[in-house]
Amino acid sequence: SHRPRSIFHFSIFAQPAPSAAMGSLVTSDGSITLPGLLLLLGTGLIAIGHHRSSADFFTTLLSSEHRPLQSNIGLAFVVLGLILAVVAEVLGVADGESAKDAERRLLAVRYAMMEPRDALEELRKIQGAEEAETGQQPNADGTLTKGMKSTVGCLDALARRCAKEQKQRLIKQQVGSNDDPLGIAAAEASSADRYLHEPHELELICQEAAYLALRMYPSNDVTVSAAISLLAVVAADEEVRRRNTEEADKFGLNEPINALKGGLVRSKQAVDPAEDNERMSAELQRKGCLLLGALGDSDKDMATQIVDEDGLIVITDALDWFRHHEEVCNWGLWAIFALCYDHKGNKAELIKLDGIRKICRVMKDVPDSLEVARHGTAVMFDLLREMPESLMNVSEIRRIAVGAGMHEVVKNAMDQFSQSKEVMMMGQSMLVATGYQGDIPHFDVSNFAS
Repeated sequence: SHRPRSIFHFSIFAQPAPSAAMGSLVTSDGSITLPGLLLLLGTGLIAIGHHRSSADFFTTLLSSEHRPLQSNIGLAFVVLGLILAVVAEVLGVADGESAKDAERRLLAVRYAMMEPRDALEELRKIQGAEEAETGQQPNADGTLTKGMKSTVGCLDALARRCAKEQKQRLIKQQVGSNDDPLGIAAAEASSADRYLHEPHELELICQEAAYLALRMYPSNDVTVSAAISLLAVVAADEEVRRRNTEEADKFGLNEPINALKGGLVRSKQAVDPAEDNERMSAELQRKGCLLLGALGDSDKDMATQIVDEDGLIVITDALDWFRHHEEVCNWGLWAIFALCYDHKGNKAELIKLDGIRKICRVMKDVPDSLEVARHGTAVMFDLLREMPESLMNVSEIRRIAVGAGMHEVVKNAMDQFSQSKEVMMMGQSMLVATGYQGDIPHFDVSNFAS
């Protein structure tokens, strides 16, 4: 059987700040900022002053004797506007970026200038300072300590450094290939060579830094999210995976999985949470799904270990709690597919966890997302197909799926995304196999002919 395409280019940094900076003068929605307003007013006043002055334009500006009041005020406005614009750019607070986000970005810049091993040593110093100050590992109280802020900045810097090096390694692999006829990759690879670490070296540093952060601040969503992001960046590295299994006492999968569990518990217990806190809770679970799916994808042994450590429970619980959040649902379904595809034991566990009902509910609650429809349909298609030595009778699985509302959500997905070859082919097959009595949307292969 052919495995449906499920893994797409993903980014740990896919969730942007509420509004990305477009500049210090004009915001993303087209409105003018204070520095922009000051520059506009100042320019107008200078023009009025020049009109009233008998001297030429430059003499009016440079000589206080010939400069009328309007020009003086306008010049002050322009200078003040320029100062505010420069400050906003330096601090990164232009166009809605909060001071908190700006501080985090500046800390990341600071740690980006360090060697990765030095950044890891900084984390160890932070750990020692926190424990010496409090006498125990600190828990979150809704605010970030100085140590937490520095930790997040360090993890952000390492994640970006590692992602950049991984990209440079891919460029090196293109050298001499048909994909690089102009030799561009060769030139880029040559200039990047001196910055690259030995294979696996940087990934192992990142893994150690992330686990250190999880142990320091296991109950703070911001620090846990940064650590999970970093682990997702290095999830495909074979030495990182080896550590996960052979050095489980230091780098076991139970630690990130338990941190994700804790984050979901805090989200459920929060009474009238602030919007930023709720967004961070959802983002933590999205990154957790991405991490677990990336670890288990195409690795049955790792997928088994993840499920044994309650990873599948974490994903299905996140889907159930954030079932209206498109990105959590998208990556949660992708992670389920990665862990359960062609894996009899994990499929049986998913069914025991009421996974089919939860998947159908997510597809019903997020009906307008093609990615949710594709991943949800792919998971159910894989569950419902015949497999040798299946741990459950496929007829029973199909009965459960029909009872959970599979017919409705699959039919709706086919109607909504009739141009998606995957949704149409898998949906049609499932509806026929489970005895759907209504009109099955017609699949016309000519619509998809290249």
